[in-house]
Amino acid sequence: MSEWILTKGDFSEHPALDFERIMRRCRKDGIRRLVVPKDTYLIEADFCAQAYMTVSNHGHNGPKRVAFLIEDMEDFEIDFSGSLLMCSGILTPFALLRSRNIRIKGVRLDSDFTQMLEARVVAHNEDGSVDVEPIRGMEGFIILRGLLFCNRAVYPRDLQPLHLQVEYRPDTGEIEYGTGDNTFNRKPLEIQFEQLDNGNLRCLNPNRLPPIGNVMVFMGSRRVGSGFFLEECDGVVLSDIVVYACYGMAFIAQMSKNLTLSDFHTKRAEGRYLSANADATHFVNCSGDILVENCSFEGQLDDALNIHGMYTRVLEVKGREVLLRQMHIEAMGIRIFHKGDRVRALPTDTLIPYEEHTVEEVEYINDRICRLILDTPAEHIAVGDDIENISASANLIFRNNRVQNNRARGMLIANIGTSLIENCYFHTSGSSVKLECDGEYWFESGGVGELIIRGCHFDRCLHGKWGKAVIEAQKRKAVLEDSYFHRRVVIENNTFTLFADGVAQINNTEEFVFANNKIISAESANAHVKADHIRSLTVQPDVVLNPEE
Repeated sequence: MSEWILTKGDFSEHPALDFERIMRRCRKDGIRRLVVPKDTYLIEADFCAQAYMTVSNHGHNGPKRVAFLIEDMEDFEIDFSGSLLMCSGILTPFALLRSRNIRIKGVRLDSDFTQMLEARVVAHNEDGSVDVEPIRGMEGFIILRGLLFCNRAVYPRDLQPLHLQVEYRPDTGEIEYGTGDNTFNRKPLEIQFEQLDNGNLRCLNPNRLPPIGNVMVFMGSRRVGSGFFLEECDGVVLSDIVVYACYGMAFIAQMSKNLTLSDFHTKRAEGRYLSANADATHFVNCSGDILVENCSFEGQLDDALNIHGMYTRVLEVKGREVLLRQMHIEAMGIRIFHKGDRVRALPTDTLIPYEEHTVEEVEYINDRICRLILDTPAEHIAVGDDIENISASANLIFRNNRVQNNRARGMLIANIGTSLIENCYFHTSGSSVKLECDGEYWFESGGVGELIIRGCHFDRCLHGKWGKAVIEAQKRKAVLEDSYFHRRVVIENNTFTLFADGVAQINNTEEFVFANNKIISAESANAHVKADHIRSLTVQPDVVLNPEE
């Protein structure tokens, strides 16, 4: 049987158990296409399959509950016919491991709780305190000794202290203008709370009085799951997908290639201010062609897209052997090197590569340490420098997409391949596109090979506190004369409706072009471009280049 069309009779009172059985049979019998009848399915974590997963940027690795485990499969499609999966408990709805040519379409994901408390500001009191009315998520929080804890973070009695607060405008759903993280109180762990008899919360020591009616989102955030997780996959296509809520990123792929997201959305359900608990999409050490097209990303707690590699630290060099440490705790256990990969060495301050090799053998010692056997002696590689895998380089097309009303930035680009951002709309509280990586904290690599941004509308971006320009490149600690971290950045034929100063801030780039863009400036916003350490520079005449501070 190449196709299995399910009926309502295939399901019991625990759909998660049924889906585990169904997926097991699909793997065993080589079923190519599975059709799920349109319905709402309650997916309880207690009855899901389980897989050991090491997920980048989530900080919690090990056994994870998975509703749909697609493992070592090829040429397989699931059509959910527009069904809603209502997830209860901590789980990852979809995990695709070591699989090829997989298509998933027509599914909506939601969760009954994701460690967020949304509360409306209802009163400013004479003593400087603020009263807020919980509107969603209070069932997952408790007050102990005056502090707010999420008591459903991982296990029933696991307590997660208040991690973050962000303020939203109820009329537009935007981040409150001029605010960022923790503007209610700079130190979340020091906010004192009281539970009032009417169910409201009294915040005793705010640094700022948010306007009456604004919504405060209090986060006991741990990224203990994601919507879709891919590892070592090739040729995955996701289409007609909506993620209303999940415990971490809506989509994350690592060491995978040739991926397509079409008609994929993070969307705030009616009455909510958040969607995904982290990035909408995230690509780690991916390769081949990545297409993100006709999508929309709103309300997620972080960027719409982040694409990067990983730097590892050199501990020891002996002949052709290089001992490496995976530096960031949220990258532990991820096996980013394979036989035949090209790698290069670079100092942590400039990140300008000085030597390349081919990997002949990889030995993983534990979840942090590995040994590379290179094709030629590595005597010039210095202990304390970083190594990156340049074979894990993708070509990205981000086209006809809409990014709005999320926390932080729009896109983080650290991709040594080519990246095209075309015909998109951005309304972000921080920088819409940021070129960001480093070799000393997140250890996310690398320099941009070619980035072209054209035909986009950047609409009143940068109205929060996450960036210095609408399009921004993070500076390196040091530069080398006649050497450049980024190769080529072209920004042309776009529209910038400015809310704040700063159209673009680009540095350490071999070629930078800013041309034929339409600038619509607010009265208080200055259209300027900052460019530093650029070999070839082209900037249209109607913007101020490098204004005096």
